[in-house]
Amino acid sequence: MAARKKAKRARAKATRTKGLRAKAAKSAAGVAGIGNQIWLAGLGALARTQSEGSKLFESLVEEGSAFQEHGREATQRAVKGAWKGIRGAIDTGAQTVRGKAGETWDNLESIFQSRVQKALQQIGVPTTQEIHSLSRKVNELTHSVQDLTRRKAGAKSSSGRKAGTSHPRLHGEGAAV
Repeated sequence: MAARKKAKRARAKATRTKGLRAKAAKSAAGVAGIGNQIWLAGLGALARTQSEGSKLFESLVEEGSAFQEHGREATQRAVKGAWKGIRGAIDTGAQTVRGKAGETWDNLESIFQSRVQKALQQIGVPTTQEIHSLSRKVNELTHSVQDLTRRKAGAKSSSGRKAGTSHPRLHGEGAAV
């Protein structure tokens, strides 16, 4: 029985080996066939390139030129769009800077005016309001002096008094001046 099992195993092994050899031979033939087909495709491409080479070259040049022009136009559009964005940002920034500069200038002017005013006050220079107030008082006093001068001149000419007569108001006589 052991001999039979051994013989059976040997036959199975031989069958498997034959199958593997057949598969290997078939695979090798398949690989050789595929390799031959690749070779033939390469020869066909070479033959077509030789016969249609100039046409293919011209066709490729036209396609490349169209592609380049399309790329150039797209690039120009992108650059224009970017430039508009940059210009807008610059304009906005410039306006902001102008506004801040104006504010700073106004603040500087205000600080300068207040410091000058304090310095003038410290040395005793009157303010504009004080000068206007004094001008009004001087004008009022000038008018009062002119009125008094006219009244005095009118009183002397109308009374016909002698020189050395005292003024009637000083003695409680006459109407109020």
